[in-house]
Amino acid sequence: MLVGLHQMDVTANNLANASTPGYRSSDTIQRAFPSLLIQRLERMDSAGGVQRAYIGELGVGTTLDGTYTNFAPGALRQTDNPLDAALLEPDVFFTIAADDGLRYTRNGSFQLTAGGQLVDRSGNPVLGTQGPIYLRGNDVIIDQDGYIYVDGVLVDRLLITAFTEPQMLQRQAGQYFAALPEAGAYVPEEFTVVQGQLEQSNVNIVNELVKMINVQRAYEANQKAVRAADDTLGKLVNEINV
Repeated sequence: MLVGLHQMDVTANNLANASTPGYRSSDTIQRAFPSLLIQRLERMDSAGGVQRAYIGELGVGTTLDGTYTNFAPGALRQTDNPLDAALLEPDVFFTIAADDGLRYTRNGSFQLTAGGQLVDRSGNPVLGTQGPIYLRGNDVIIDQDGYIYVDGVLVDRLLITAFTEPQMLQRQAGQYFAALPEAGAYVPEEFTVVQGQLEQSNVNIVNELVKMINVQRAYEANQKAVRAADDTLGKLVNEINV
């Protein structure tokens, strides 16, 4: 039942972020406990030993073995906003300077502060190869290699990060990821940036709703089984005299 609760939390989080640009859906990984052999005691044999008849196996439940992130790309949506950007390769990320360290995201919905700093929708600075990016001018162009031009002058290049082991990324607040050393962060030589478009979430709403219904039904069935076992034990205690 604890596994069911966690599955419900993960599914609800996926549905809540179905409209978040660049969001990567998650799923749970379960591991079954070893099955127990069931035998019936038959009778004593001539040597005084007990003969047993094999009945079958009994599963004793599952345990949570982790949460898996689906890094499949989402569809692109045209916005025509020059500060919006999308990455075509599914295994590369924009680099963000959060208050508690570097964070990585696929959400390329950016904006400018009053001082001209390029930030994400949460106000965190977007990093270039030279640090925080400042855009002071009118015409902003981001080419496919991530170079940023303002009024025809090169300002900086978006700092794009890739990982040798993306499953070692830790999800932080939905759209953000923090990188463990084991993730193997590096700057890729080639990547493609598309200006004026946003990558959508890769959440399949229909699949998530079906999953939520199945998890809820399984949880209710387990709940009834636990209640039945509890009633049986209660009856055994109250009605049988030892």
